[in-house]
Amino acid sequence: MRLLALLSLLASAADHYTTYLCLRAPVVGWNVTEANPLADWLFTTIGLVPGLLLDSAITVCGVAFLVLTPAVPHAAKTVFVATISLWTSAAVVNNVLAVQALGLTLWSVS
Repeated sequence: MRLLALLSLLASAADHYTTYLCLRAPVVGWNVTEANPLADWLFTTIGLVPGLLLDSAITVCGVAFLVLTPAVPHAAKTVFVATISLWTSAAVVNNVLAVQALGLTLWSVS
């Protein structure tokens, strides 16, 4: 469970990083938007970086609670964390494709 939770947090970090790369600045000829309406509202309301930091904090707290609580059966935890990991990994793949289409690199954070 702890390894699966760690993988979920790593996928979330990759999602946040690639989201940042896509949304940090306008790219001429492209209209890039956040697909998740809740995340879009958060980024619009408090800004991209504060929104990503808040989302990261909530994610870490949520995963930690899920891993540590005895109130949820182990099988349910496994299914839930695995689903989060797969869903977030799909978002990362989408973001990486967007980064490439935009002509950006994964390693430039200027």
